Amino acid sequence: MKNISKLLLVLFLLISGVSYGQKKSKRNAAASPAQTTQAAKPEKKSPFKKYEDIVTAEAVSDDGLFKVHTVGDKRYYEIPFELLNTDMLLVSRISKIAEGLGGGYMNAGSKTNEQVIRWSRVENKIHLRSISFRSVANDTLPIQLSVSANNYDPILAAFSIEGFNADSTAALIEVSDLFLSDNPSLSGLSVGMRTNYKVRNLDRARSYISRMESYPENIEVRHDMTYNATSPPSNSKSGTISMEMSQSMYLLPEVPMQPRLHDPRVGWFTVRQIDYGSDALKSDVKTYIRRWRLEPKDPEAYARGELVEPVKPIVYYLDPATRKNGDLISDKALRTGRWHLKLPDSKMPSLPKMHRPKRKIRIGALKMLDTLR
Repeated sequence: MKNISKLLLVLFLLISGVSYGQKKSKRNAAASPAQTTQAAKPEKKSPFKKYEDIVTAEAVSDDGLFKVHTVGDKRYYEIPFELLNTDMLLVSRISKIAEGLGGGYMNAGSKTNEQVIRWSRVENKIHLRSISFRSVANDTLPIQLSVSANNYDPILAAFSIEGFNADSTAALIEVSDLFLSDNPSLSGLSVGMRTNYKVRNLDRARSYISRMESYPENIEVRHDMTYNATSPPSNSKSGTISMEMSQSMYLLPEVPMQPRLHDPRVGWFTVRQIDYGSDALKSDVKTYIRRWRLEPKDPEAYARGELVEPVKPIVYYLDPATRKNGDLISDKALRTGRWHLKLPDSKMPSLPKMHRPKRKIRIGALKMLDTLR
């Protein structure tokens, strides 16, 4: 009986050992493919495209403040990282206007918006912000933290970074949607106009970018915008309002000009600013005049009260549409105060000449407008 018990015990141990060995082998076998799969897992694909895959051989490029590229119906900005978080001025104008738009008080060339902007990078996106200087405080004061937190600048648009240039010093973004979407800050239609003309929406199929050019200190974009409207100001049966918008983006000077406080005894166009860092420990409203940056060629003569010419003169060209019978403005009228300003000898050059050779497009013009008012 004892021998049988021993025999059964030995058999039980043998069977248990075999069973345990099989389970272990299965576990090892199950774990092995997982390890193999993990080792063979491909690398994560980059979210960025190669430069040559974006700016192809068919691209039409223009170099300046930013490089701009046209590839088919897509438009790209190549933004240098050194220009990120730099103040620029974006001026929106209606360059071609529908008859009667604005009740006759608006014409081709009317400005619809002017704002300081900054381009900034947030992870894999480029943000375009509208910057306000209405509320300020000195950067060295603790109150600046509160002013910044309570005056958060809006993001006008966000763009995915498509790729980088060869030395990774600039990011490529597609900006077509910026000019082909109904962005109120770039639009020629105010809230009041949209209500009066019963504007329903922007028709993207009838909107397009006609021109995009880059200059050393500015970028010029022209784009046509067509809206569906129930009561347009003219051509009522078309149910349409079409206009050409001009977007001019200028690089602002690194050293800003000295502001000049407004004297209420002298009539002047002004701009107001709230300073929360004043010595009075309260918010002070300061009013500055809008003026040209005029610096005398001869500071000593200027100090003596003599008539002087500026270092950088204010130049206005005459619109090619100006009447030929007689001068509209005399040179005498431009001798104002202690500054001697001059009109150029010729009218504003035509667009083809302005673009040959490459030059800045930051010129002033006296435009001839046809209006009943």
